[in-house]
Amino acid sequence: MEIHVLIVGTHAMKETPDGVDVYDHYSTVTLIQSEGKNMLVDTAGRGKFPLIKEKLAEFSLSPEDIHYVVLTHFHLDHAYNVSFFPNAHVIGWIHEWKTGSTFRFADIENMEFIKGIKIIKTLGHAEEHLSVVATRDDGKKVVMAGDAINKKYVDTRELHAMAYDKNLYKQSAEKIMEIADFIIPGHGEMIEMKK
Repeated sequence: MEIHVLIVGTHAMKETPDGVDVYDHYSTVTLIQSEGKNMLVDTAGRGKFPLIKEKLAEFSLSPEDIHYVVLTHFHLDHAYNVSFFPNAHVIGWIHEWKTGSTFRFADIENMEFIKGIKIIKTLGHAEEHLSVVATRDDGKKVVMAGDAINKKYVDTRELHAMAYDKNLYKQSAEKIMEIADFIIPGHGEMIEMKK
């Protein structure tokens, strides 16, 4: 199994060509390759599709080569570009859009879309939030956590300011930290857990 961070998500300001400051807000996009299948976790925000396409080309892939897109949640900074992957099964909290299948939330945690990849529920930031757990060939677990955890929480245990339910956020963050050897948050660099 190979795991590649294509784009590191950010919350930043940038200046447009006409000198206007705008909020540049988009999620991390991660590529997982295993058993001849290609999976993306999140698709970033508006205007990032050309960069995703460019990064996929570095692995000799096109958007048509993506088999699965997992959306950690449906906020636009994570899901905006989902429609650009025409052959992908899009997996969200309770609905797999390509086939129209719906799952009970408990069911999705028991499904294995690609060997070594599991989906777990990680509520708190959003009502319909999940994370992807990938077990590398060396046995290390990498959790693509979306907005269920961030570096500030790992370092200080301070709750995310954008949590709809702070108790659920804390439970999810602690669950991720217990599982993970590495965390790929929705915004910011990968976090190596000290165990």
